[in-house]
Amino acid sequence: MEENLPAPPLDDKVREKAEKRVKERIELLSHIGTYVVINAFLVLIWALSGSGYPWFLWVMGGWGIGLVFHIIGYFSGRRGGAAKDRMIQKEMEKIKQGK
Repeated sequence: MEENLPAPPLDDKVREKAEKRVKERIELLSHIGTYVVINAFLVLIWALSGSGYPWFLWVMGGWGIGLVFHIIGYFSGRRGGAAKDRMIQKEMEKIKQGK
């Protein structure tokens, strides 16, 4: 049996969305910061060990690809979420109109 629970207040929904966005932003900034610090350390090790073949570029490149996907996911997710909200709103209006 399905219970008809009241919808949470609008403020709760807005707060939940805001918390999710802040969490995603912190995760992205943390990823960028870690990338910069670790790769700077690797470049330092390379420089102190004789500056031969720049092996650190392999790490930077591979990890950089992952970072780019994280950034793309962050920005496209925000737009995708807004588009999804608009589509849900349209469907709700259609249902209310009996279509």
